[in-house]
Amino acid sequence: MTAIKLRIHSRHREHMGIITSLGDFEWSAGDTIAAASLLDDPKITLYCLDQARERAIFTALPADIDLSGAPFMYQAQFDKAEFLVALPYADFLELAGAIPFDDRALLCLHNIGRCGSTVLARALNEIDGVITLSEPDALTNFVRMRGLPPAERSGLLRACLRWLCRPAIVQDHQRIVIKFRNQATAVMRLYVEAVPGAAHLFMYRNVIDWLASFHRLRVKRAAEAARYPREQAIDQQASYYGCPRAEIERLAQPSIASYRGLEGRAIGWLFMLEQYLELVESGAALAALRYEDLQLDRDGLLLSVMKRMGLPDTGLKAARRAFKSDAQAGTKLARDGGRGNTLPLPEDQQATVQQLLTAQPALNSADLILPNTLGVKGESR
Repeated sequence: MTAIKLRIHSRHREHMGIITSLGDFEWSAGDTIAAASLLDDPKITLYCLDQARERAIFTALPADIDLSGAPFMYQAQFDKAEFLVALPYADFLELAGAIPFDDRALLCLHNIGRCGSTVLARALNEIDGVITLSEPDALTNFVRMRGLPPAERSGLLRACLRWLCRPAIVQDHQRIVIKFRNQATAVMRLYVEAVPGAAHLFMYRNVIDWLASFHRLRVKRAAEAARYPREQAIDQQASYYGCPRAEIERLAQPSIASYRGLEGRAIGWLFMLEQYLELVESGAALAALRYEDLQLDRDGLLLSVMKRMGLPDTGLKAARRAFKSDAQAGTKLARDGGRGNTLPLPEDQQATVQQLLTAQPALNSADLILPNTLGVKGESR
């Protein structure tokens, strides 16, 4: 049972939103190594799945890289990889079966992006006994793999989780937080079914403020607010979430003939929240957390999340430390001068979003409260 080292000649990713693949690198095959040796090497971490060749791809990182402190694990792996390792699926699955794994130790942090999930993940990582893996993209790969037979897909997904959470990576931590990328909301059901014993939390935000957060990034880059015909806006969102076009089209108000880029994102907001609603309505054990509530009652909601993880209240002081700095510092998503967003979404774009919401049967308010949302100040919802 052997794996193959892949030498990296160059690396290229068009932008952060792209899901990882072996195509991120120009590479050539190198020496073979014993596959079992990967299990105990903490420098070897799962990067993506190479479905075309049926291989799992790992990155080999310098010893001083702490992925638990990275706001985006996949980006740190891409930037710092010294070489890659390719392991055939058959061996990947067989070795995964020997990795001890208890899904009750896991908190799955699902989110829509730009909603406080990065800082919450970082806060939990500050607590003794907790380790956070923020956006391991091998799990996001399943957005593109929904066509696999269910048994094969489930086996691969559980194997990915075992490799990511193997003892060499989590060491002596008793609790593991996996924060997903927002695209992964499209296949949230797969994760819930794969690890039913885990705690599952979904973070979301008022859609107008959510879009304003993206607007700030666009202004910062001096990017033009392009306008797209309705059909193109639908195609863009369907491609981003890797879902059938019909799932997006039914959310797009036919009376709106065109969308600016951020207005099109509002369709994605509807799609992501709808995934949560469908899971809750089917009886799945999910809770939700609003960005606005986290700002209003930070300590109370931190304690509520910690309780769901089986953590003592004594970890609160450590968790608070994460909120003293920008959790996305050093990335393209960092704040401006340490400040939060001060730019509102333009009024004409707000009006388009409100028009889109008006046509929805359930998700018809920018500031709605989803079922099972954690309450503030002890209130029940």
